[in-house]
Amino acid sequence: MLTSITVAGEATFPADGVELGDLKMVNYLFGHNGCGKTTISRAIHDSDARHGYSLSWKNARPMATLVYNRDFAEDNFGEQLKGIFTLGEDATKSAEKIERLQGEIGKLDREIDGLKRNLEGDDGLSGRRKELQDAKAQLEEACWASQQRHKGSFEEAMAGHRQSKTAFCTKVLEEAANNASDLLGLDTLTAHAETTFRTDAAQQTPIAPIDFAGFEQMETSPILDRKIVGRDDVIVAKLIEQLGNSDWVKEGVDYLDPADGLCPFCQQPAPAELRANLDAFFDRQYEEDIAEITALAGRYASAVETVEQRVQSLLATPSRFIDADALTERLERLKRTFDLNLERLEAKRRNPSEAVHLEPSNEAANAMAGQVAQANDAIRTHNELVRDLTSARATLKSQVWRFIVDERKTDLATYDTTTETVSKAIDGLEQGIAAKRKRRAELDTQLKELEAAVTSVKPTVDAINAILASFGFTSFKLSVAGDRGDMYRIVRPDGSDARSTLSEGERSFVTFLYFYHMLAGSTSGTGTTEEKVVVFDDPVSSLDADVLFVVSSLIRRVVEQACNGEGSAKQVFVLTHNIYFHKEVSFDSNRPATGCRREESFWVVRKRDGASSVQRYEFNPVKTSYEMLWEEMRDNERANLTIQNTMRRIIENYLVVLGGLRPDDIVAKFEGREAQICRSLFSWTHDGSHTAHDEIYLAADDNAVQQYLGVFERIFIKTGHQAHYNMMMQIEKDGSFAVGDTAQDEALH
Repeated sequence: MLTSITVAGEATFPADGVELGDLKMVNYLFGHNGCGKTTISRAIHDSDARHGYSLSWKNARPMATLVYNRDFAEDNFGEQLKGIFTLGEDATKSAEKIERLQGEIGKLDREIDGLKRNLEGDDGLSGRRKELQDAKAQLEEACWASQQRHKGSFEEAMAGHRQSKTAFCTKVLEEAANNASDLLGLDTLTAHAETTFRTDAAQQTPIAPIDFAGFEQMETSPILDRKIVGRDDVIVAKLIEQLGNSDWVKEGVDYLDPADGLCPFCQQPAPAELRANLDAFFDRQYEEDIAEITALAGRYASAVETVEQRVQSLLATPSRFIDADALTERLERLKRTFDLNLERLEAKRRNPSEAVHLEPSNEAANAMAGQVAQANDAIRTHNELVRDLTSARATLKSQVWRFIVDERKTDLATYDTTTETVSKAIDGLEQGIAAKRKRRAELDTQLKELEAAVTSVKPTVDAINAILASFGFTSFKLSVAGDRGDMYRIVRPDGSDARSTLSEGERSFVTFLYFYHMLAGSTSGTGTTEEKVVVFDDPVSSLDADVLFVVSSLIRRVVEQACNGEGSAKQVFVLTHNIYFHKEVSFDSNRPATGCRREESFWVVRKRDGASSVQRYEFNPVKTSYEMLWEEMRDNERANLTIQNTMRRIIENYLVVLGGLRPDDIVAKFEGREAQICRSLFSWTHDGSHTAHDEIYLAADDNAVQQYLGVFERIFIKTGHQAHYNMMMQIEKDGSFAVGDTAQDEALH
């Protein structure tokens, strides 16, 4: 069964499309000529004929379509009509077999539909397949979280799989099944990625070690602890030693020569042997010790300068392999040690008789040297990776994906468990559907073979001719034609061809009867019992009123059979512009007064400003003028003045015109006061119909209106039409709506 029809950009329908959705078993479409009804019927007939046609089927199971429209009439009303094959007269046993096969096929269809609902849900978007999709969607979200978290570090490893959540998840599933790389920690992978995935990766030159050799030896030199003084066997030695001023005396010696024989200390004439005694006191050993101290201080200062310059050059050319902040901090600490030691060496040089102790620099020097060594280790590793970068990148990518798989192992395990269970269920359902479809195909083959063996054209000819005769079409009939008796001809009573001389009404009627009998048959000898979607598109053009009634009655029979699950028509569409035909064909005494039955839908097709549209109604929107009069009678908010005209028109239409009663005859059915009120009613209604009143200046009396309304009801009772009154006023009787039992009632509705 069709669930929706969409027409977009075809004929007068807009490009963005018009949809008829939630279609029912029976669907009535009303619209004036040229509004787009035939376009809709063409979409049902062949949805592949135009790009803008689109049909949706219940359970995605298409059915055969049989469409009556002007295309059908033009295509089938030729020199000879294709024969309609129906079951032959002597096919009782075969008919029983056909019915049994149909029952089995129907049962299989229901079972297949049930399995498909379990598999895909009623809407085709749920069921077991949806469970599988939901499990995949949850895994995709979880895997995407890893991508978001690590894309900054591992963008190169994920390249090619980050365009969508689905693509990334697919890669994770693939790696989970095949990746056997070593599982490394995040920090290790990040460090490797810094080198391996850099686009400018190249060989790096190792950092030359900082030379700290000799510092420990200089800082522990024995000369620093030695008190350097002159000889003790010289005449002045005892005095110098007693005074402890050898450093002061040594400095004063240099002033003897400039003093020109005077003592530089007391400014008195110096003894002739003073210079000799002082030179003897400050002998060669003393001079050598002083020279050693001076040399030590010079070497230390030079070594310090070399180290500082070396470290400064490192800091001036930053390397990602060495921590510049840590190196700077260590240099500052080392410089403080060096500065202190240089001050102490200078003090030793000035006062060689004083022992000094230098601070060891080895701790800071070793830390700095170790930092450089670590940087060189990293450079060495980097260079090894660069030397085989392609292989290193492939290895690292695999290790990154191995890490992501491990990070999502809980989600992957949940997904595996769910998919295993659901997939088994899906496989079982698909196998069940396939088996039942195979069995259905076998039964369908048997059905077609059985139909082909027992079908005949003759019963259809007899049935159509009987209908033509019963409605006075005696000037032509159908006869079996063709070499194999599988065609029709339209002939006169004398056997001559009548096709070209038929009137428009005759032609329309016989074409409709031909279509009608196709519902119970087939033009191929098989498929006579195939389920169909049937469309009647304006089948009453050029038909007389009595034939219109016949056509509507036949279509109502198709509708009833479809609603009762009988016949081959499983869904019916009726499209028309004729308001009387619409009322006839859609009449249903069991329909709710203010709604519609659950198996039917009502639509109006309109064309405004050159564009077609459709609108659905929850009730039958097409009303006759007679119905509208009664609708005003039922309205408690009606105007008192207009009710006069309404009463007159109802009585004239129903009782006078159709019923053949005169106003005097109706008054004669009353006695006494009721007769006076009835006569007054006729006078009042005519007055209200043919004079004009302004409600601003004249207000009808409510009590008088109620009296006349009462007499109006009793007129229908007295004339034997109470059932009609109850039906039109929607007065329930015995739990249902009362329905008129006269021929006029049926003709009106």
